[in-house]
Amino acid sequence: MIVARAARAQMSFPADAAFAGRMAGLSESVGPAVEADVAAIVEGRAADPVGGSTVPAAAAAELITRHGLASAVELALLALPVAAPMARPSISGYRVAAVGIEAPSGDLVLGANLEFPGSELTTTVHAEGFVALRARRRGQALSALAVHEARPCAFCRQTLAESAVADGIAILDPLGNSLALDDLYPAPFQPRALGMTGDTPGQVSWPSLAFESSTPPPDVAGPLLDAGTHAHAPYSGAPSAVALRTRDGRVLSAGCVESVAFNPSVTALQAALVELAAARIEPSSIVEAWLGCVAGAVVDPEPGFRALL
Repeated sequence: MIVARAARAQMSFPADAAFAGRMAGLSESVGPAVEADVAAIVEGRAADPVGGSTVPAAAAAELITRHGLASAVELALLALPVAAPMARPSISGYRVAAVGIEAPSGDLVLGANLEFPGSELTTTVHAEGFVALRARRRGQALSALAVHEARPCAFCRQTLAESAVADGIAILDPLGNSLALDDLYPAPFQPRALGMTGDTPGQVSWPSLAFESSTPPPDVAGPLLDAGTHAHAPYSGAPSAVALRTRDGRVLSAGCVESVAFNPSVTALQAALVELAAARIEPSSIVEAWLGCVAGAVVDPEPGFRALL
């Protein structure tokens, strides 16, 4: 039997050459100064559990004016080199940076890829996912996502597709590409396929959560419960949350974010480790970790929680 194989066409999108040329010029002329200013703002906010690795909209507007930029998009693209050092690519050695523009705040949020040696590769957090998780924990959605090349992997496309505003996210790069998720993922598998609504940041989905057995210390109980009530777990019905206490006494927390495809769901610990990285804190600084989960639920996050820790 002879099998005919059709030539596979390379997907291409029309890039804006004029924009690419402008970004190249800006990178040379004001890029280093923009990077220094963004780095100073980000480092100054590292101790803020909510504002870590972000540039407030007011500060972004001031930088746009100071450096003669045309938009927050240009600022986000020029800020990519500041996000890159946040990466922890201890397995691949490959750094991926991303900068999101939040809605409705207009703040910039920086992120990068995280890898965890000694654990499974599936625990990796991609840069695009990092930014989406950070925006979500801050009660914000993404209006735009700046990356070096507007071709996020299929895993990231599925992760972004979970958002209730996925159709409105612009994916941008300095090469002149400005793409919608629909361009990259034209037949998405989204929550509505299972009769669910997409993930909405800030939504309290589990208002009746309470501690049934041992209650954590007060400085842990509040963040842990808050993260749990905001968890996105419509498929299992089993919200979970993690709180991490660091050596300097800070407590960072986050809830799980399930995917309609089940995998790539994000565990509460992965999301909490994103918060840790956004605060520029090394994992070795963790002194206590708390997991809150639903007893007897259809999924059990505890084995994975212990393994990744």
